[in-house]
Amino acid sequence: MPTTTIGGAPYPAPDDADDVPGDLQALAEWAATRTVMRFADAAARNAAITSPVAGMVAWLDSPGSLTIRTSTAWRTLWSNLAWSDIALSSGYETYGTTPQAAVENGLFIVLKGGVQRSTSGAQIATNAVLGTIPSALGTPISGDYPIATQWSTDNVGRLYVGSDRSVQYIGSTTNWVSLNGVRVPLA
Repeated sequence: MPTTTIGGAPYPAPDDADDVPGDLQALAEWAATRTVMRFADAAARNAAITSPVAGMVAWLDSPGSLTIRTSTAWRTLWSNLAWSDIALSSGYETYGTTPQAAVENGLFIVLKGGVQRSTSGAQIATNAVLGTIPSALGTPISGDYPIATQWSTDNVGRLYVGSDRSVQYIGSTTNWVSLNGVRVPLA
């Protein structure tokens, strides 16, 4: 059976034996690997696709993610985020939204929420360890990340996330800090 020059879709040649069911099956199997396939989870996908090829795309109902096959592995393009609370250090509490972390696409730990001192009137000083990212999310690559803090004329702040998953505030003394938008690469 010949194939199209673009995409390699199978089609019957004029001199092929008549086999409409077989021809339709070959076309359907070809098309199924070039659309978004749907599976209950990664185990079901891997059991059904025993010889994956680069470019295949599959939706996984659990955890709710879109995956693509590279030349060597399945990679997540998009996934529902499963948020976990950040364990705040003693003396700190939520400011606005609960401080949380999630793994994004298997590549980053993303943060959200706000932190303030739990004592009224107390401020967050530089080098304060605000809390710890849950260990189940993996090991981050340590580094500095810009953040929003309470506005004042000299307030500049950043987070330092350590490979031990600690979240440390570096900057001018402030009443609160925002973790929103911080993306920390996984090691």
